[in-house]
Amino acid sequence: MSPWDPRGFPARAAPGVFLGLATLSQAGASLSQQGVAVLAVFFRAALHLTFSQMGTLVSAVSLGMMVGLTVAGVLVDRIGPRWLLGVGGGWSLLAGFGVSRIHGYGLLLALLFVMGIGLGCIPSAGTRAVFDAFAGRARGMVMGIRQTGVPLGAAVGAVLIPLLVPGWGTGGVFVAIALLVLASAWTFGLVIRRRVRARAPAARLPGIAWLKPALGPMAVGMMLVAAQYSVLTFTMADLSTRHGWTVAAAGLGLALVQVGGGAGRIGLGWWSDRRGGQRSGAIMGAAALGAAAALAFGWAPPSTPAGVLLAILVPLGIGAVGWNALVLTWSGERVPAWGAGQAMSWTGSAVFLGSALYPPAFGWVLDHTGHFSWAFSALALWMVLAGILVVVVRRRDARSVAAAA
Repeated sequence: MSPWDPRGFPARAAPGVFLGLATLSQAGASLSQQGVAVLAVFFRAALHLTFSQMGTLVSAVSLGMMVGLTVAGVLVDRIGPRWLLGVGGGWSLLAGFGVSRIHGYGLLLALLFVMGIGLGCIPSAGTRAVFDAFAGRARGMVMGIRQTGVPLGAAVGAVLIPLLVPGWGTGGVFVAIALLVLASAWTFGLVIRRRVRARAPAARLPGIAWLKPALGPMAVGMMLVAAQYSVLTFTMADLSTRHGWTVAAAGLGLALVQVGGGAGRIGLGWWSDRRGGQRSGAIMGAAALGAAAALAFGWAPPSTPAGVLLAILVPLGIGAVGWNALVLTWSGERVPAWGAGQAMSWTGSAVFLGSALYPPAFGWVLDHTGHFSWAFSALALWMVLAGILVVVVRRRDARSVAAAA
């Protein structure tokens, strides 16, 4: 059945409207979470932070989201996504107001962590709602469209935040973002008509043994997110310090990365649908493209024309950001339907654990070598290793099929 056929669609809106609101909800959460990476440039200047400390600001939110996604993964299959959207939106608003009042480094880290816990409920609820609503339809592209909310929110933040901070201050920007998170989450919740949940069979495997097939996607996502968050955190710093771009111009460059990421999520999802739902091949392609683009961007000399840099940033976005929806879908489709929400949420949790670890590591390499080139080279090597891990998972799957035949 076509994803856009309204017949039997389990929501209070047509498929296109439902997906649009789901994407906006994800964009709101992303604007809050990934906007911290843009604001980190301003916090670094105001609080005299090192690059490693700058990376920990992003890590604090990511660790909070990891905790939020882990808890939400257990709840979403039981209470449904609508309640989680409400809780996540309200929590994020309160925490955002708190962050807007803090100016010290230690307290800022703590409140960013708290804010991340609430934000983690939103992608967990949204992923499950879309996965369920489009069950029985080609959903690789649909999940990709929904996940474009992540680079969309990041792109909006990259363009607008540098323009708004001089007039509103970091506190005013945080309050505005928190209000947007609440509005977008609650609006999406209104069109979720009812909880669609497959019940576990009587012969359900004990504990979480049924989750074992999702471990491969979890590990792959945890590795690939190194590219997404290192690029998110340090692209503006590279363009402004090494290439002499203004902060506003560097924000536009980062926005172009996110546009490439959004196009990659849709295009790679569509391609995997055309390949009969084979997600792993598209993920390997994203890893290879991201590694090549990271090397090209990292070793581009300071004299590189702006047009050439912009041409590199698009494929960098496709490879570094475009894999995300595929990994979540790959995870959800490898487990029983009644546990897909938990599998995808815990995969997201693994992703956010990785996103907490890598920016400080990238910053550490940068602080100790003094060269963006070596940091981006290490990132490219890590993406190649992630692609190799996908091959390992595929071969294990092939052996399991052969043994069962």
